[in-house]
Amino acid sequence: MAHEIEAKILNIDAEVVEQKLVALGAKKVRNTRLTVDWYRPKGIKEGDDPWFLRIRTDSEGTHEVTWKAKSSALGIARKHKEINFLIPEPDKLVDLFEELSLEQYAHQEKDRISYLLRDWTFDIDTYPKMPAYMEIEGSSETHIKEAMKLLGVLPNQTWPDGERTLIQREYGLDWYDMRF
Repeated sequence: MAHEIEAKILNIDAEVVEQKLVALGAKKVRNTRLTVDWYRPKGIKEGDDPWFLRIRTDSEGTHEVTWKAKSSALGIARKHKEINFLIPEPDKLVDLFEELSLEQYAHQEKDRISYLLRDWTFDIDTYPKMPAYMEIEGSSETHIKEAMKLLGVLPNQTWPDGERTLIQREYGLDWYDMRF
């Protein structure tokens, strides 16, 4: 089981960040629209989820299911256990989730551009009706701050919590239904 350590950097100029990444030799590995459907046991209230399940589909037709444990904060970053695997038939997985008394409780669409540089992953995400932000995944909070310094975004606001709270609290949008 893998642990993911990531930080969200807000208020970025996506074009400028992409130019800096390319100038540093980063490799673009993805440019896609993602559709994400979230599932949980029926009756669980917001914030009480002990874990999350999502089915994510990209614009190329690749489907991935992810189990995520509840996150723990690491200063500007967060850490959580995560299990990902590709699935060929998402509709059958949805049927299984329903049989297991799981409910779909949220749907999002977002555009994502991803880069790899050394041992960092950079995801630039754009949701409808809000500015782009970047997630940096690294081996530690210090490692992530090193990447922020390299890109010149160290003074930017960060968000150590999840997308739901970012979208609801910072932008006042309905995270449960984000569509272009």
